[in-house]
Amino acid sequence: MLLSGCSSIGKVENRPATDLASVQPRYSASHHDRTHPLGDTLVVLAFSGGGTRAAAMSYGVLEELRDTRLNGGKTRLLDEVDRISSVSGGSFTSAYYGLFGDRIFEDFREIFLYKDVQGELTDLVLGLVDMLRRLFSTESRTEVAIRYYDKNIFRGKTFADLARSPGPFILINASDLNSRSQFIFIQPQFDFLCSDLSDFKVARAVAASSAVPVLFAPILIKRHDDCNLSKPQWLREAEETARKKDDQRLMEAVDSLNFYLDKNNPPYATLVDGGITDNLGLRTLLRNVGLSGGVLKMYQRSSHSKPPPKRIVVIVVNASVTSVTDIGKSLVLPSLSDTLTVVTDMQLHLYNTETNSLLKEELMQWAKTLSSATGYPVESYYIDIDATDIQDEQERVYFNKIPTSFSLEREQADRLISLARRMLRNNPEFKRLLRDLGATPVTPSP
Repeated sequence: MLLSGCSSIGKVENRPATDLASVQPRYSASHHDRTHPLGDTLVVLAFSGGGTRAAAMSYGVLEELRDTRLNGGKTRLLDEVDRISSVSGGSFTSAYYGLFGDRIFEDFREIFLYKDVQGELTDLVLGLVDMLRRLFSTESRTEVAIRYYDKNIFRGKTFADLARSPGPFILINASDLNSRSQFIFIQPQFDFLCSDLSDFKVARAVAASSAVPVLFAPILIKRHDDCNLSKPQWLREAEETARKKDDQRLMEAVDSLNFYLDKNNPPYATLVDGGITDNLGLRTLLRNVGLSGGVLKMYQRSSHSKPPPKRIVVIVVNASVTSVTDIGKSLVLPSLSDTLTVVTDMQLHLYNTETNSLLKEELMQWAKTLSSATGYPVESYYIDIDATDIQDEQERVYFNKIPTSFSLEREQADRLISLARRMLRNNPEFKRLLRDLGATPVTPSP
């Protein structure tokens, strides 16, 4: 309690970039697509928040895609994945896969899913040496977590390593308390801060994505003012479109970027858990398409006269659960803890439902727009893997009791992995995708 009352000073690790054109490798979707052609099928994965529970379910989906074969068993559906957008717990899985590829299937369970990360962090924070050191410093608990993640999980890797990876483009999402909007760890976002993302540690980005307020102090990213950045043309066009169409969602995205261009605003992005602004990692897709001027303009800028993909696939891994409480079971009024738990659940689930519905509608419209504009038929597939849709009552109760933390029992992790694989395999929309692709379904293990 005494330590929590002390002030902490944020550690700034983002390097200034006086010439944004010289930032190499440039971590952006457009640069990624130049060396990673999209092909006939564009597959986007969205990994939700939810601690190790979310990380385990996301890992299970990767395993299922790995074992689903195309072209007579020659290739894997996993190799068709082009984007992964993630928040909080899901960012551990996405970042690890983005950096290390198939190595995730060899050691990720032992390195993260089976490990009591929460307990080890607690030992570090409350350890005598660390407590004494922090009594005479202004370091936050978040920095302890970053050092742990960097050493034990991500092995010192930076976004330059992520840019050189042969895998999909990874979008790690956080929330900025200053701009009050989503913050995405990509170079176009860092351009507004006159900063170079390439040597920024992946562990620090994942820590920001999962920094639950109060439990972890925010992570600061400094806005440097020495690159003479002016408002990009695409942002001017998006601003004009938002005004003409009275598109409040697009205007909010525009305003969140304009915030960094105003030198009178605070010079630090103050980052916390990405689940605050989008717990599914889906609004990143809506935001990027909107700021690009729509799906047709986005395609025209990146297609290089190639036909659009025949199929656009979005797979959402939603690890949220319905917490079990004693509310309404007796005349005893709800405790403060139960009340806060249920209120948070209500807000989260309602927001998730709205986001799901919105993106599903937009995805269908994107496919229609590309089909009519190019003359090539484009089919859309929206695959929602939602832990709250478990039909078996006993199984639903079991999974709802798994806490949102960074500590799981081995059995819990294995059952979450198996659950995600089974839910994806049995999803009607996923089965339709497999039929259209001529894919070989996975044979269920005992």
